[in-house]
Amino acid sequence: MPSLEGFTAVVLGLLAAGGSIALFLLLRRTRVSTAVATLGRGRFAEVLASAQTGPGASRDDLWAAAVAAKHLLRFAEARTFIDRVLAADPRDGEARLESGLIAAYSGDLAAAERELVAAAAQRSDLTESITLHRAWVALKAGDRSLTRRLFDEVEAPLETKLRSDLGSGEPLFAEWFLQAAALWAALGEAEKAAWAAAAGRASAPESLLPGLLVPDSPPLPLQ
Repeated sequence: MPSLEGFTAVVLGLLAAGGSIALFLLLRRTRVSTAVATLGRGRFAEVLASAQTGPGASRDDLWAAAVAAKHLLRFAEARTFIDRVLAADPRDGEARLESGLIAAYSGDLAAAERELVAAAAQRSDLTESITLHRAWVALKAGDRSLTRRLFDEVEAPLETKLRSDLGSGEPLFAEWFLQAAALWAALGEAEKAAWAAAAGRASAPESLLPGLLVPDSPPLPLQ
């Protein structure tokens, strides 16, 4: 996950030039694998069918498979893949972040918080997005005070990025929209919540996460 600060102009240029794959290459600063490219197009089932996850699998194929499995709510598979990445490199902050999200969606909120805090310690450039995820975890844990404090830290820049810089159509950012929708709904911002939920669904049509994160929100048309 990218951070929320410092990349607006570059994001806009890359989105115009090449869409989510060009953006993802910048954000991850690595040579893209076929599995990662397929993931960037939101084809989650195809990622799981084609990723090389056997013995000797690359870090990127395992990471892509974990993210794809997460979007399809196949959390046991996602956990297996991401744990293999972390076994090879416990300081992989991007993988640690995914580990936290998988734990959160699996219902282990305490583990999710630990993993997200660890990810932030390893990847300061991901602090803002991790703060958004932590706010959602706090919401699910019923800690409204912590939810409000964490979301306050990122709400304004987050809304700017989602509305002005990204918009819907980028599968790799669907979770930002969906978690923001859940947070806005809980905090009484119904209009923002409806918009973000619709944008999240539109960003990754193959993802099953909307049914988990915003189950009461219909796929409203975007304005």
